[in-house]
Amino acid sequence: MNDQFRKLFSPLKIGSMTVPNRIFMPGHHHRLSPGAIPNDSMIDYFEARAKGGAGLIISSVHHVHRMSSAGGLGAVHRDSSIPLFSKMADAVHKHGTKIIAQLGHRGGKGSARMSGGANWAPSSFERRTIIPPPSGLPHEMDVGEIEVVVESFGDAARRMRQAGIDGVEIQVIYGFLLGQFISPTFNFRSDDYGGSLDNRLRFILEVIDSIRKAVGSDYVVGIRISGDEFLEGGLKFEDTKAIAVKLEASSKLDYISICTGVTDAVHLPSMYFPLASFVYLAAGVKEAVDLPVFTAGRINDPVLAENILEQGQADMIGMARGLIADPELPAKAQEDRLDEIRHCIGCNEGCVGIPLFSGALTCTMNPEAGKEKDLAIKQTDLPKKVLIIGGGAAGLETARVTALSGHHVALYEKDNELGGQVNIASRAPGRVDFAEVSRYYAHQMKILDINVHLNTQVTEEIVSKEKPDVVVVATGSTEVVSSLLSADSVNVVGVNDVLQDKVQVGQKVVIIANEHHSKALTVADYLADRGKQVEILTDALYAGAQLDRSTLEAVYPRLLKKGVVITPLTKIKQVQGNTVVVHNILSGVERSIEGVDTVVAAAEPTADDALYRSLKGKVKELYAVGQCLAPRRLLDSIADGARVGRII
Repeated sequence: MNDQFRKLFSPLKIGSMTVPNRIFMPGHHHRLSPGAIPNDSMIDYFEARAKGGAGLIISSVHHVHRMSSAGGLGAVHRDSSIPLFSKMADAVHKHGTKIIAQLGHRGGKGSARMSGGANWAPSSFERRTIIPPPSGLPHEMDVGEIEVVVESFGDAARRMRQAGIDGVEIQVIYGFLLGQFISPTFNFRSDDYGGSLDNRLRFILEVIDSIRKAVGSDYVVGIRISGDEFLEGGLKFEDTKAIAVKLEASSKLDYISICTGVTDAVHLPSMYFPLASFVYLAAGVKEAVDLPVFTAGRINDPVLAENILEQGQADMIGMARGLIADPELPAKAQEDRLDEIRHCIGCNEGCVGIPLFSGALTCTMNPEAGKEKDLAIKQTDLPKKVLIIGGGAAGLETARVTALSGHHVALYEKDNELGGQVNIASRAPGRVDFAEVSRYYAHQMKILDINVHLNTQVTEEIVSKEKPDVVVVATGSTEVVSSLLSADSVNVVGVNDVLQDKVQVGQKVVIIANEHHSKALTVADYLADRGKQVEILTDALYAGAQLDRSTLEAVYPRLLKKGVVITPLTKIKQVQGNTVVVHNILSGVERSIEGVDTVVAAAEPTADDALYRSLKGKVKELYAVGQCLAPRRLLDSIADGARVGRII
């Protein structure tokens, strides 16, 4: 064992179960299987984290009742699910890892359109979010329906014990049903299940009793609650501490797991939040109870985890996204291979954004996540000489995979450092985690002994001289500055030049958001911090329309508090000197913005693919990856490298 991590890799007794170390993977939304019913993809996903050294895995939330789940015959509310969960338990147990099933009910946050009827909730409330869901108002549950759900939790727990799962965790988070009952912002009832805190806790205590009756006293039962809802009128930190004391007093729980919020921004904190932002909530609960306390939320590093344990702030450290990005994080820490850890960067693109849009989970840093068997790296029997042109993310991932496969790799980069555009993106406020991409891959190039050539502009002549078997062109993209404005108009500049301080930007700035992800928002943040007066114009319904919800909910308040104006459904019509004339794209109504000094064009770039096209037919095997293939996101660029590296 690495002496640096004495606490982190020490065992912990939790009720009748002992976990081998203090790293756990919290339950999370992955969409690897319909209704979170264990299938091969889901089992492979969890087994990879067990093999990588996690002490405990909390499987994704399993809905205990048909009004919360569209799951079919294998759903957790049917006995037919037991063999499937047994298979998952066996896969995790063979690596010495424990597994707990999270049980819950979506309540008013669900979508009854999948199962028919209306969502069930304590009261008929309106969802509080800046991006409202498509579902309508929920049905206020009657006492009979509450009793049905209480019984469903017990039945589900019984099935988990029969399946060989080590315990169950009651989900009382993220504004789902049990969380809605205890929250005064969602529960307006006047009966025995509403009003006072004791009444609002009644449903949860009945669920705990139902589970204990079903599984007995020698089976692990935990609960996950929000330390603070961060909602006006919602549960506050002091409320949660009082709730924790009451829950412990039931003498029927084995641990309490603390998370945050009911909105995506705080429940799934992006890189805009500092690491371990909400550990203080777990620390406060730990001071109030004797039960083991779990914490999670932007903890992506074993050194940070050890420090939390050393300070007595928690007993178990949750790393959902940390283990998605690198399943081997625990093993690398134990083996003193800290520089090899592929840290989560909190971009929330693949793990949050894609599942929220009904796709299966993936990861920007780790394209293998959710595809562990399909993307396993195989050793080649015929090593090739591979020349990779471009040291951005796509080229670097291609180099990593091809080298691990046994090929001979040389990588050429025209600039004096690796990383490409992530080095620029990391200069924006709250986006420094992008620098992890460059750090991780630079270390991989070193340990894989890849021949890296910096400050080298590759030409057809260089390729011809090297005589490679394979050429991969990862030359990225070129920033587009709008041609709408004439040369004698206000100064027009690109986002990359602004972030690198290569251009002078005046006091009054208009940003054209022709790219609908993060460019306009991040450059606005950058300029607002420098005292500029900024307005963003977008022809979409809102700026950042392609950005994941958690990041969007975090960045909007930042910008608005700094005075940035965001104007939707608007385009520039013409520029007259320092006056920018804009119009609403639907109504046609015009408006003039006077005294504009600089226009920043946040536009989609164009592929820098000239070299790729010139090499067609001139080399044995040729590929384009990343933005050279088509301008897309960082996730797509790294996924390209992963794909082509395996094809080679």
